[in-house]
Amino acid sequence: MAKPKPAQIRPPKQSRSRRTLERIVAASLELLATEGLTGLTVHKVVRKANSSVGSFYARFDGKDDLLEYLGERVWAEALERWNNALEARAWSELDLSEVVEGAVGLLIDAQRSRSAYLKALDWASGRQNDAYEAFRAELLYGLGHLLLEHRTAIAHEDPALAVRLGLRAVLGVVDAEFRATHDRIERTVLVEECRAMLLGYLTGEAGESSGASGVEFFDVWG
Repeated sequence: MAKPKPAQIRPPKQSRSRRTLERIVAASLELLATEGLTGLTVHKVVRKANSSVGSFYARFDGKDDLLEYLGERVWAEALERWNNALEARAWSELDLSEVVEGAVGLLIDAQRSRSAYLKALDWASGRQNDAYEAFRAELLYGLGHLLLEHRTAIAHEDPALAVRLGLRAVLGVVDAEFRATHDRIERTVLVEECRAMLLGYLTGEAGESSGASGVEFFDVWG
């Protein structure tokens, strides 16, 4: 498959035009959430954004360009927020159990939040799930680094391997549960069970919840 072309957008130069673009982006994401790709049209976007068709076409050549732009921007901003979160917090103040619980919650939220229609953006722009998978790979890498800062608390003879496999095991459970069509497990229950699974694998003891469900690394989608 040919590499998709970058989004063709005419960047706004004035603050008023930038505000219009932000309204168009916000309106587009709301429509994607409520009506999906087929329900997103230029006329619906400009009406919800309290803008005009002329303002839309001053930025984009059409719906395809808008979808390409959204796909690029949403994942780039999510990755930027994640990197900022890694740099901004004193992670050494948390113990392994707290990091495990926070990591599990983050992986669940990254899947359950806006992922359905944002993955659709990937497909609409011809990237299949490339950007989505790349973003999750960055999450796994960053979470693995945080967990390995507590390697002395990990009982496995190869902490790096244990962290890598443990996080992917949790992700497999999260993905399978996300695809479930009946009796989906509530988030609080899923966090606790996956926490016990990962912590038990890393240390040999599942222990009790640290109460870290309130420890939010960052808002995945903003």
